[in-house]
Parts: sequence; C-alpha cells; structure tokens
Amino acid sequence: MEFEKIFKSLPEGNYTHGLIPRPTAVVCVKNNPFTVAHHTPVNKDPFTYAISVDKTNYSYSLLLESQDFSINFLPFEFVEQIHKIGKTHGNEVNKWQITNLKHQKGMMIESYIITDSLIIYECKKLKHIEFEDHCLFFGKVVMKHYKKGYIKPNKVRFTLFHGKNFYSTNKHPKKLFFDTL
Repeated sequence: MEFEKIFKSLPEGNYTHGLIPRPTAVVCVKNNPFTVAHHTPVNKDPFTYAISVDKTNYSYSLLLESQDFSINFLPFEFVEQIHKIGKTHGNEVNKWQITNLKHQKGMMIESYIITDSLIIYECKKLKHIEFEDHCLFFGKVVMKHYKKGYIKPNKVRFTLFHGKNFYSTNKHPKKLFFDTL
C-alpha cells in the first residue's frame, strides 16, 4: 500500500499527541498540585528531572517564584483524582478538597508531597527554559520515596495518559529475556 493511503500527514505547526500513552505525574509546587504528562529524567548524577508546563497555567507562575517542587506518581486507582487535578485551576479551587488525597510538606523541600503516591521525587529547582507556549523546568532530585513492595510493574498499575481524556494502565507488563550477543 502507498504511504499516503495509510497515514494522515499534518503540516508543520499542527500539534498532536497521537494518543500515545505517557505516564502521568502529579507535580506539587507549594500547596498546589497539577497533572503533567510531559516529563522525563534528564541526568543520572546528579539525578535531574524535567517537567513541561503550559505557560497559561497558574502552576507556571508558581514554579517561576518557587525554589522547589515534587513529582508524585499515583497508581491507576487514583485516575479520577489525577483527572480532576488536571482539569481544575489552583487559583480557583482547593484541589486537596476535591480529591481527598493525603498530602504533607516534603522532607527536603517546602512544597507538598502526596503520600498516596507509589514514587515521590522531591526536587530543588535548577533552571528553566522558555519556549513559545510551554516552559521546561529542571529539578535536582534531593529525596526519593518509594512505597515498599509496590513499584514493580507486575505489582502495580501505573496511570498512562493518551490525551483527550483517555487513560489506561500497564495491565499486563511482560519481562523479556534476551540472549547476549
């Protein structure tokens, strides 16, 4: 078959996620949680993590003035709370009240952490890079928290976001074994 018959092409400037699943995280800056799907580790030593934030969001202005933030990975059972956090604005509603997530101040940072999380990274902000509509914030991970016995993929269902309000999970992860070459 011809490529043009199989694929739809978009001209430059059209943005689409392609509904490719990405792990979600809830970032807390000060006392405000917000959901991100664009995030990644960027360095091993020191362990540095990056998050991409829309510049029209309230959280963007909080991150500019804050010295730290936390990155919280919640299991799929909290997908409704993750969605609510992502669809509301912290300057209009208290997100803790609408989600009932357990939270407290971090051990090494001033921002909050979500104690319902499977994995938590406490980050000191290093720098940020401005783009046209988003900003990339880099944080040095100064403390990691893991829920004992729950972080292996076959023991937990992580929350994956596809875009346009679609979520899924790593329901049946498979560990592959390869012969060495």
